[in-house]
Amino acid sequence: MKTNKKLRLQITTPQKPVLDKEVDFVVLPAYEGELGVLPGHKPYVATLNFGELRYTVDGKEEVFALMGGLAEIAKDEVSVFAEDIALAREVDEETAKQKVEQAKASLSAKGADIDMELAEIELKKAILMLKVKNNKRKK
Repeated sequence: MKTNKKLRLQITTPQKPVLDKEVDFVVLPAYEGELGVLPGHKPYVATLNFGELRYTVDGKEEVFALMGGLAEIAKDEVSVFAEDIALAREVDEETAKQKVEQAKASLSAKGADIDMELAEIELKKAILMLKVKNNKRKK
């Protein structure tokens, strides 16, 4: 028997609410691996890694580049508290490429005034942005 039950997906960053939508399916980039969520999922809290957050509504998929955070699954709701997030179709490929080059230059400079941890995070973000942009284009 087919169900028309949906999930409520809410995505929030420290800056602003990003999304509040009824969806069919959500895939989260948890530290333990990808976590798929359907309506009726057991309550769960997951630490989120850098990766793709995907959701499907009526057969159409939307993809975000997620830069870490936390997800809480309760009843038929998925609440994502993201450190940062970008919608794949809104990623500017040229800007992301420039950020990759800037981060690589910072890492190779290894000067005393360079925050290596921050440069590595910026590199990971920029690479993720390019990945989701290119993956979205292939579909």
